[in-house]
Amino acid sequence: MAQGSLARSSLVMVGGSFGSRVLGVVRSALLTAIIGTLAAGDAFSLANSLPNVFYMLAAGGILNAVLIPALSRAMKLEDGGKEFTDRVVTMALGAMLLFTIVITACAGLFVRLLDGNRGQSFSDLALAFSLICLPQIFFYGVFALLGQILNAKGHFGAFAWAPFVANVVAVVGLLLFIVLFPAPKVLDGAGHRLPRPPEMWTGPMIWLLAGSATLSVVAQAVWLIPALRRTGFTYRPRWGLRGVGLGGVSRLALWAFAGLAISQVGFFITQWVLNYAAGRVPRGQPPLRGNSVYAIAFTIFMLPHAFIAVSIITALFPRLAHAAADHDYSRLRSDFRRGLTLPLVANVPVMAFFMVAARPIVALLNPGIDDLSIDLAAAALVVMIIGIVPFGVDLLCYRLFFALEDGKSPLVMQVLLTGTSLACGAATLLIAPQWALGVMAAGMTLGNIISSTTGVLRVRGHLGPLGLMRIMDSAARIGVAAAIAGLLAWGTLTVLSPILGDPQDPAATSTFDRIFGSAVAITFSGLVFTAVYVGLAHAFRVREVQDLSDMVRRRIGR
Repeated sequence: MAQGSLARSSLVMVGGSFGSRVLGVVRSALLTAIIGTLAAGDAFSLANSLPNVFYMLAAGGILNAVLIPALSRAMKLEDGGKEFTDRVVTMALGAMLLFTIVITACAGLFVRLLDGNRGQSFSDLALAFSLICLPQIFFYGVFALLGQILNAKGHFGAFAWAPFVANVVAVVGLLLFIVLFPAPKVLDGAGHRLPRPPEMWTGPMIWLLAGSATLSVVAQAVWLIPALRRTGFTYRPRWGLRGVGLGGVSRLALWAFAGLAISQVGFFITQWVLNYAAGRVPRGQPPLRGNSVYAIAFTIFMLPHAFIAVSIITALFPRLAHAAADHDYSRLRSDFRRGLTLPLVANVPVMAFFMVAARPIVALLNPGIDDLSIDLAAAALVVMIIGIVPFGVDLLCYRLFFALEDGKSPLVMQVLLTGTSLACGAATLLIAPQWALGVMAAGMTLGNIISSTTGVLRVRGHLGPLGLMRIMDSAARIGVAAAIAGLLAWGTLTVLSPILGDPQDPAATSTFDRIFGSAVAITFSGLVFTAVYVGLAHAFRVREVQDLSDMVRRRIGR
């Protein structure tokens, strides 16, 4: 691909990702304002997570790690890969449709397994949401399949912007819900407004909320069809995969499936543990915040990961794949080190700033939730963000192992990660339920540290010495700069606090005041943090920061 074309494609993908993430934050804020962080919020969180979990379990890893590279190779055949593509699309759509029907029919079983004995009203609402949300599985599969065909043909725009379209549909549905079903005046003993309890949810409410979520997934799949037609793609159903060259990748597919299956066990553990903890609270005591608050913290945690680590590692993957195909271990070592060091430049300061400003960040992005939920989500975010660097290292190791066609190492890493989650889940049974949220967040961080360490050691076994001491030296200097900048940002927030009041207190201020106060606090502390961090990084001669600054200046100069 020509340099100019590559730059344009990258710009299109970055624009789509950024727009989708911004609108996703709006979507999340509207959703929490509607359902809150108590029982109804947990019920919807459970139901709307199941389609993505089962899609990933059924086909996500196989499509991305196995079939898509095979599609790319097939494009080079005499017929342009048409027969192969027709067969893959036919088999994949048929399998996904059958799988979706079976899983939807078993919705009641999955809800009972995960509801943690939280009561009949919770289970009924979760089941109703699930029956409407689970058809998303099929459309996730359609989206992934059509999108990767577009990517294999070198057309990236529609696929990059499809999640933005999905979020537009979802946001419209949520706004319509707010207009049609204003929040009821449900108050607790202290006079604070509570979200609508499960007993107050009616059929039209359930259909609009869950239906708009499902319609958004349908929309992102349908969005790809016109773009696919413009490439000249035509489709004729063909059954059977014999003779199309998949035999060589079947073992890798098996490893990928096993790893995904184990990873989804981790999701089920977290869902069950937090629901069970909420169900253990004695009657008469305030309800416990669980899955909804965990989801808020995890969503915010994923924002910097998606922008930083995923972007860098995705850009590196073709280089890793080419070097692996050429058995060029010197290039592989060099690119792997680059994949380790470049995210450090941004992820370490992000970790430091998020630890300092977690509360205003949560309040800004979720202005409709209560003060206690903000505190708990902020605490969970602080614990999670400690693991943002190893979380990115995990992804880098996975990509390298798949480039080397080593499916066993990712499986070992996933077993360790899920095993840590299982151990933490078991520990919550021995402590007060109020600690379950923090323990599961800590389990995620600890699991990623263990998994990423194991991954790097196994990479070293493949490639030999990696020169990690140079990376550790850079990491230490970046860490010191970020820590000092974080302390000064914390001081800025401390000074601003009496001036702004408590913008996170729903009882004391309006939603606008909370948003404005949080935005001001984040802006001023963020400016202080950025100036100090960049200055110290230059003073400490952190080469990666200097390279990044030079690149930005060159881009601006153009």
